Amino acid sequence: MKTGIARLHDWYGPRKERGGESVRHWRAGFDSRAVYSAVDFAVILFDGSLLSPSRLLAALVPAAAGGVENVLAVRVSNGTPWRKAILTGLELAGQELVVDMTELQVRRLFNELRDTDRPGAVTVLGPKAAVIKTNELQEASRISFWRPRYTRAAAIWMDDESTFDLDALAFIHPDIIFSVFGAEPALPADNFSYEGHEFGSFLESIMDVAYVPAERTGHALAKAKIVFGPGQEGCWVWPDLHPEHFQFHSIAWTTGG
Repeated sequence: MKTGIARLHDWYGPRKERGGESVRHWRAGFDSRAVYSAVDFAVILFDGSLLSPSRLLAALVPAAAGGVENVLAVRVSNGTPWRKAILTGLELAGQELVVDMTELQVRRLFNELRDTDRPGAVTVLGPKAAVIKTNELQEASRISFWRPRYTRAAAIWMDDESTFDLDALAFIHPDIIFSVFGAEPALPADNFSYEGHEFGSFLESIMDVAYVPAERTGHALAKAKIVFGPGQEGCWVWPDLHPEHFQFHSIAWTTGG
């Protein structure tokens, strides 16, 4: 987890500035001024179906790296026990504001944040965390929302029995279904299954996530959204979670003056 946190900080920043602006003069005969700044708050919503600390951290670390000063991690639940690895990951990331809320409490929190008219960012992980309705989203013009679109399944190619640390993957992602191809290793948990030795079958099985040796990355990228090589078992990144999600942007177009 420490490795994953460090690499997320490298990937997203950390930024030395919390905002900035650019002024341009266009050949079409107008001027533009673009202004951006880190949002006032970020809320990371997740639910009890999320058991992976690395996927949670991949949504949380970018907010801190982008200069958001008020970050709140909210688990939407009815008081079910926390997975210890989730709490450990939050602690390693230095996340101090962590709460457990019911769906009703989350909607009340969102309404209060919306009514402040302050810019913010909400990240949603897990189906039960998506408690804010479409009409409520439309009324929150100063709050950005993002949630990943992916299938909780991953394909793994093993050149030999030790290509990937499967025990580490079982610990980090107990809620992902892993299909293993290539060399047949000992499988660490029930969410792993061996599917065969053909590389073509491995490629056909890829949905969104693949684990392959570095020299085979190009083949996997043709199908997968996320590809990890050996040594990245504790890491995760959301390819379409960009720093702009945690910024408030304004643009002015003017002529003359």
